[in-house]
Amino acid sequence: MFRGLSIRLTLLSVVLLVILYSITSFAVFAVLRSYVMHGVDAQLRKAYLNVVASALETGIPSFGTTGSPQVSYIISYGGVFDSIPDSELASQIEHRLQNIDTSGTYLDFTASGEHYRILFVPLVKQPHKGQPYVATVMDDSQTVHILQMMRVVIVTVGAFGVFGAALVGFILSDRMLQPIRRAWTRQLEFVADASHELRTPLAVIQSNLGIVMEHTDESVEANLEWLNNAHSEARRLSKLVQDLLTLARSDSERMPLHWQPIDLRELVLRVQELYETIAEMKGVRLQVDVPQPVRIVGDRDRLHQLLVILIDNAVKFSNEGGEVTISVHQSRNHVILSVKDNGLGIAKENLNRVFDRFFTVDPSRSREQSSKGTGLGLSIARWVAEAHGGRIGIWSEGIGHGTTVRVDLPINSKAFAQPAKNRLRDASDGSVTVPALDSPGTPDDPVTPDDPARHHEPSVPDETDGEP
Repeated sequence: MFRGLSIRLTLLSVVLLVILYSITSFAVFAVLRSYVMHGVDAQLRKAYLNVVASALETGIPSFGTTGSPQVSYIISYGGVFDSIPDSELASQIEHRLQNIDTSGTYLDFTASGEHYRILFVPLVKQPHKGQPYVATVMDDSQTVHILQMMRVVIVTVGAFGVFGAALVGFILSDRMLQPIRRAWTRQLEFVADASHELRTPLAVIQSNLGIVMEHTDESVEANLEWLNNAHSEARRLSKLVQDLLTLARSDSERMPLHWQPIDLRELVLRVQELYETIAEMKGVRLQVDVPQPVRIVGDRDRLHQLLVILIDNAVKFSNEGGEVTISVHQSRNHVILSVKDNGLGIAKENLNRVFDRFFTVDPSRSREQSSKGTGLGLSIARWVAEAHGGRIGIWSEGIGHGTTVRVDLPINSKAFAQPAKNRLRDASDGSVTVPALDSPGTPDDPVTPDDPARHHEPSVPDETDGEP
């Protein structure tokens, strides 16, 4: 599809170029030819006037002179007189000029491969005599040859120009369509992944409810296992639909943010309180390093959602006995939020795709961790950060070395927030567009987007997952 579109765009550009080049070349050639031939015709007319003045006025035609060695004359007046050195050429021209009675006619004549320009001026016809006339002749073969060479050059340059324009146009159109092609591919992948993610919980719900319907003679308590499975998958399906709706609204710029002053320290402590029990159940230590209140302007619900996603991922992918540290520090007019764990880590080759929707490195690992996320969490996290005019980055030395996610937010997020159309524009082309942040402890390390293995949603109940 895109190859055909690229070819059509190339053909359109080539056709437009041919039309513009043809019109321009024709106009330039016509103006130049008119100017050159006007100079030749002016010499012929001046020579005619000299002949009339020197020959006809004296009554002696043989005394005529053109005043220029490049111009010859022929006078037919009671006889034929000429100054053309080649008698055969003079005879051919005289034969050509017979029976021409148009006044002031410029003629083109070719003989023996040479081109001549002729000015023919008939005189007053005398009784019982042939048509008298005066003609001036100039060999303009060189001028005509130059004009012909110019025409060949115009055609040759045009042909090479069309070929070059076709080649360059195809390359440029293909490059221009690359972001659209990537966006289209990602959209198809997104729809396919979304369909798969929606089909899985629906199949589980149907199968479990089917078992319940087959056991109509049993009590609800006896079928509690199947009902719990169906209920769990229904909650997961609801969460997936909610996440898809969030991303769809953010893509269409219909996700307004409610700006208000927020104490980020209080918000972090609130999310820590929600996750402390979950972390203890996994044997993970949850620490908070926020020494003093930090106030910013932002959307409380969205920032809560951001914290839930990052902390939930850190807890999920930390081993028993692991540690997750949440820190908030103010640096000039920015606030730095960091979530660090010493858990599973991320392979470096996968860091570039961690913001891709539904992208996971190893689905089997998430199942082993009892994580049934939708794979949309970090896409939402990036949107929340960028919607507040901030940046998000992630570091990991590889599998088994833990991960650090850092969010850099301006204190007055409302003043720095980007338009929504710019926030997610780059997310559709598959490229990494997260600006570089200063790495905590490794300033020279590049910042890359989020964690693919961490594309999972909070496992806390829906009413505490930070989403409205």
